[in-house]
Amino acid sequence: MSFLLSLILSVGIAHAADQASCPDIAERRDGTKIQQMLSGNGECFFSVTPDDAWKDLIYRDHLFTSEGMFMVFNSFGPGDESQTTGAREFYLFPRNTEAFSYEWKDDTRELIVTHVTGDKFVFESKKARLKSITRANVVVADYVEPSNRGGIEITNFQGIILDGGFKLGSPPTSNSNANSVFRDVNNMSCSVKNSELFKYTSDGDIYLKYNDKAMLTFIQKRCPKLKIP
Repeated sequence: MSFLLSLILSVGIAHAADQASCPDIAERRDGTKIQQMLSGNGECFFSVTPDDAWKDLIYRDHLFTSEGMFMVFNSFGPGDESQTTGAREFYLFPRNTEAFSYEWKDDTRELIVTHVTGDKFVFESKKARLKSITRANVVVADYVEPSNRGGIEITNFQGIILDGGFKLGSPPTSNSNANSVFRDVNNMSCSVKNSELFKYTSDGDIYLKYNDKAMLTFIQKRCPKLKIP
């Protein structure tokens, strides 16, 4: 988990939270574990993990941040983390709040997590498997393996989604020279260099350069063919 922890510590604080809006939470139900925590840099994190992930270290973890990120962390088993871990990063815009909410639905064996964008992510609580997202289509791969780029694909999001891609061993957006891709509700895409979107510090921190209003203005100018909500 050291790669995941280092990613948590590297996220910027454009949407800083506090203990009142991000209380510590740790719960287990059915086959799912959830945790919410406030990091030392003021970012709120909410994770959804299979409760039996420790058994063979082959699992898919889901991390939400108050920056609007949805990160899919993969563990492919024991061994060198540069080859046995990977992550796919998505940023969703616009962001409406800095607080997450969640609900266990025991009758349907589901967990519903409401992201800071207002979108509801529905998980099967038996295996912590993502089933649906309210304003998007989602496809989830059956197997956790490097070849499926994290195993979750999101399309037709009714906002703007920034796909940071998938990378083994480190956060995808940690490479300032790599590209991330904006997509609109019609899946029209626009590729942008990471250095245009993120600030990189000597300490390894990664910050989004823009708040929501400035980000949408940037997208309109940089990617005029995309449909802005």
